[in-house]
Amino acid sequence: MSKANVGSSENSISGNRKWEFIDSGFRPGVYNMDLDKSLVERCRNEDTSFLRFYRWKPYALSLGYNQGRFANEVNIDYKKCCAEGIDVVTRPTGGRAVLHSEELTYSVVFRSNKPIRDLYRDISLAILQGLKTLGPEFERLSFTNESPDILKLIKTGMYNLCFNSSVKYELNYKGKKLVGSAQRKFGDIVLQHGSILVGNHHRNIVNYLNITGEERVKMLREIEYKTVCLNDIAKRKMDYKAVSDAVFEGFKSTFNLNFASINRVAEFVEPRMKADLIIN
Repeated sequence: MSKANVGSSENSISGNRKWEFIDSGFRPGVYNMDLDKSLVERCRNEDTSFLRFYRWKPYALSLGYNQGRFANEVNIDYKKCCAEGIDVVTRPTGGRAVLHSEELTYSVVFRSNKPIRDLYRDISLAILQGLKTLGPEFERLSFTNESPDILKLIKTGMYNLCFNSSVKYELNYKGKKLVGSAQRKFGDIVLQHGSILVGNHHRNIVNYLNITGEERVKMLREIEYKTVCLNDIAKRKMDYKAVSDAVFEGFKSTFNLNFASINRVAEFVEPRMKADLIIN
């Protein structure tokens, strides 16, 4: 797929004329989710689109919107999360449970009437183009071609975790999932955010589930088999700034974006919004 195809339609990401970039740095889970939702409102009211990067402090376990409504069915060990200072929050998007830790998280908010699947592909392309500039070893990154067999995942008990399977157009390395993303449309406003795995700490999600020891071992092996991180691909510890700079340039060049403002964490302050924690 060429960059020309991505930007050829007025309904594409490139059709949004005013863009702002925000790097909000380390923030708690509630803050991160509420800020993404507030950017949807700003996009609607100001006709401004946003690309945002962020990280999580403390680490957080997030559930997809529908999972959050039926949180008990996901078997989260809330007592252990609380004891170890792990935030538990609901995302405004779909998808399944994610432990946010050693990752670069991105969100992109813009106006479009294109089908969700097409936009998912376009955004993945921008991330792919950026990550490939990190070194020759990243040339083997590619799109996942098929979505998983949901019924099979449900039967095996693996359905509720994001990083145990890949959907079409997510990024993988030699068949292992590297980036997990979720999307939701609010009318014609699109919010997509996702996790770019830098380290392997995401595997520890199995320690925060109410499951047996045998189930935990099985699930951990499944996640180890199906996921990969940038550190493993590069065989060295990746610098978060280098990763964020690469992904930023990927978005900028793929969609030919000109940012009206670039707000780093030092200059960006957002009032804390109403908490939306899950309470068991």
